[in-house]
Amino acid sequence: MRKQQGFTLIELIIVIVILGILAVTAAPQFMNFSSDARASTVKGLEGSTKAASQMVHAKALISDDRPVEIDEENTTVEITADTTYAAATEAGIVAALDLGGDWDNVVATADEGNVETGDLLIYPNSVTETGDATSACFVYYRAATATTKPVISSVTSGCE
Repeated sequence: MRKQQGFTLIELIIVIVILGILAVTAAPQFMNFSSDARASTVKGLEGSTKAASQMVHAKALISDDRPVEIDEENTTVEITADTTYAAATEAGIVAALDLGGDWDNVVATADEGNVETGDLLIYPNSVTETGDATSACFVYYRAATATTKPVISSVTSGCE
């Protein structure tokens, strides 16, 4: 009888299937699609916040009412005292955004990075907010003053 040299075709197929299964389970850990998706969602919320702020501002200029009703369900938005922009509160820009249960918000308690005390931080529920503005995942809204428009931006360095 001849001595066997190498693998049989079935052994080769089994090894390829096992390597494929390992690659499929390990690849997401290395590619980290979830952090990219979370960062994109935060960037999308930044755009929505800018649009909502402009909508509230336009409605406040037209109606001269405080608070402003922005939709057919009589959702009211709190306006800052000396401007026609939404306040950085739950009743202000958060009400205008109608975020639902996918987002949380907190008011910043200290200046750090671009964030100032009193800014409203809005972040996904899937992110644990550490309060560290330099490595976080949130949109921040700084209310308008008598001389400035609201500042709306996002930080995505901590979207993991």
